[in-house]
Amino acid sequence: MACKITHRVNDQEIRFANRDAAERYAEIMGGGAHNWLFTTVTTTEARPVVTTEPAPAPRTPSR
Repeated sequence: MACKITHRVNDQEIRFANRDAAERYAEIMGGGAHNWLFTTVTTTEARPVVTTEPAPAPRTPSR
């Protein structure tokens, strides 16, 4: 089941496909699981909607 983690200090939220992936991220990249709140995501929770198209990467001149 999907899992969302929220940082206790800066309210950063990251969504993962499962709790194992969320715990791994929190331990390795996030400073430890004690810094995060873990929430199970239900299927009724809406995903964020992107309202603009991403800009293409700038082209660098070839030599």
